[in-house]
Amino acid sequence: MKRIIPVPKRIAKTQKQTCNLKSALKSRSASCLQNSHNFQPLFSADYNTYKATKSAISTFRSRLFIAVPVFFISLFSVLSSCEKRTNWNLDLANEQFLIVDGIITNEFINQKINLSLSFKELNGEPEYVSNAGITIFDGDNTFNFIEDTIPGNYLSENKFTAVINKTYTLNIQYNNNIYFAEAKLLPVSITQALPYKQVSDTSLYYIAAPDVAFNPDEASMIEVILNWSDVAGYENLPANETKAHMFYYNLTTIDVNQIFHPDNELILFPSGTSMTQKKYSLSKEHEAFIRSLLIETQWNGGNFDIEEANSYTNLSKGALGFFGASSVISYTAIIQ
Repeated sequence: MKRIIPVPKRIAKTQKQTCNLKSALKSRSASCLQNSHNFQPLFSADYNTYKATKSAISTFRSRLFIAVPVFFISLFSVLSSCEKRTNWNLDLANEQFLIVDGIITNEFINQKINLSLSFKELNGEPEYVSNAGITIFDGDNTFNFIEDTIPGNYLSENKFTAVINKTYTLNIQYNNNIYFAEAKLLPVSITQALPYKQVSDTSLYYIAAPDVAFNPDEASMIEVILNWSDVAGYENLPANETKAHMFYYNLTTIDVNQIFHPDNELILFPSGTSMTQKKYSLSKEHEAFIRSLLIETQWNGGNFDIEEANSYTNLSKGALGFFGASSVISYTAIIQ
């Protein structure tokens, strides 16, 4: 038979003895309650429950005492890390890479290749390359390039048109090194020009298209050239206030940082602006280069950045950049 321990609803105090629930439960007797009234029975099983509950509460409090400060310290570290100053300690040695930027097209023009050297500073200026030897071979013909008056630019000696489905090999000789790359020219489909819209209650317009769009069927690059230097009221303004040069892309892939990229500047232009749009075909390799370049530039600084790395290249070892071959279609209009 279970022993019954009487516990009062109201605890009485005397000069000889102070009684409370805790002492009664510890003694498991009624001796502490000799001066009390209105007893209520409490089984020994309830004492065990009380003891276990008290132990659990004590453990919870101790863990909470540790967990809460740790949580707020962690939260403060995360928030304050956004403002932490970083001093870059880059091990760059003295090596410089040849940077190649060139696209040949099916346009009958003097094709262009640009050469420069890599630089170490985050906001450094490129060092353009002189005295390089450049040729392009299409399997039948060799096209020689000569240095232009613009630093780093090399133009083909004669105008030529790149042919669809032909593969072109670039050969560069510079500083006792030889670099090469290959590119195949693919056709480009005819599509509608990028749309533009008027800003409400103004005579200004803007390109109403995303910087990068998803097109599973075709990768392409669209170059937009705007010029409103001849529009009344803008004739005497500097060139950087009356001209704009932009690029838009259609890629066959979708990236998270593409969707959540930082906002780009909205270019506004007046009625009467001359707009030229040129659409370029992109090979799979060229698309990979564009995508890697966007990750490091236009898509950088958003909520889903990935680890930084060198951009994709089709150049041989020791050179970076890209050599491409593209079909081009053009569209020109006056904004009205």
